Amino acid sequence: MKKLSLIALLVLAAFALVGCQTTTTTAEKEFKVDGEYTAFETSVHTNNAQQVTMVTVTIEDGEIKGYKIDARQATRTVDNKGTEDTADDTYAFAWNASTKVELGFNYKMHYNTYRASLTDPATATLEGYQAWLTANSKNEWHTQAALIEAYWLANGVDAMEYNAETKVISNIAGVTVKNSGYSDLAKEAIALAKAGKFQAIKCTGTDLYIATMTVAADGTKSELKLDVLQLNSQRTDKSKFEWNTETKQEKGFNYKMHYRTYTATLADPATGTLEGYQTWLTANSKLEWFQQANIITDYVMANGWNAEYKANADGRGMTTDGTTALAGTAGVSISSQSYFDVLSYLFAKVK
Repeated sequence: MKKLSLIALLVLAAFALVGCQTTTTTAEKEFKVDGEYTAFETSVHTNNAQQVTMVTVTIEDGEIKGYKIDARQATRTVDNKGTEDTADDTYAFAWNASTKVELGFNYKMHYNTYRASLTDPATATLEGYQAWLTANSKNEWHTQAALIEAYWLANGVDAMEYNAETKVISNIAGVTVKNSGYSDLAKEAIALAKAGKFQAIKCTGTDLYIATMTVAADGTKSELKLDVLQLNSQRTDKSKFEWNTETKQEKGFNYKMHYRTYTATLADPATGTLEGYQTWLTANSKLEWFQQANIITDYVMANGWNAEYKANADGRGMTTDGTTALAGTAGVSISSQSYFDVLSYLFAKVK
């Protein structure tokens, strides 16, 4: 009887244990869609050229598995027209080919200090610089970013301490870079992950191409959008980069892609209006930029992403063979390859 009673108790205990165990369902997960979620912020660097700072959070099996901090800067060049008069100087701004992380030790955060320590600064080398960093307990930018990323993963973003005014980080050993919006971007990336909203960017020329999309727990994709943020060509000081306050999508018909062609048809170009412009677009079977961008995203939503999507031979339109416009996309006349590039980045983020 004692043996039977013991067996009965064990069976009951086993059922009780099973009853206490729960399986985390997709609905219960804080992060319902795995992938890489990127938050970004545009700014103007101290060299008067554009910059974009990014923080990406990676979600695997519904959990945060890592962070990635990076930034891409641009370089300003000046053409003084061969004269001492600066009034006729012109300025150009171009994105750097590599991000800070991609540059690695070539970012050379402490390089001038290293060179100054040499008897002959001309003998400085990258190998010597790395040895000097180690000997002087200094870290390059990408190394410090990795320290912050590891700290966030182990302790959470909110655990990082920094001075609200100076932005100096105080509780991560080896980190001397300031918190230049990194923690805010990390929090934003986490919020995007909770919402299943993916973002991707591409830097080219002076433009920032942007693609966004929302993915539901069941894999359903929605709200696919293409956009571009550009240089403000109407800025007062031409020597300094300045971002437009609105993206192309936000401008809508005010982007005025064909506006000059429209006003050239008028007896008095000064009488052109936005309403007249929209009527002229319809009458002449022309589409504004946002309408053309939406044709591309509508096609992708209806037919799915295809890595073969590309511009035609002259860099415009939407094809898979480089020649024939895909059905329903004939109205796309914008230079389009960068849009397909940024879309490919976007869909690669969804895991």
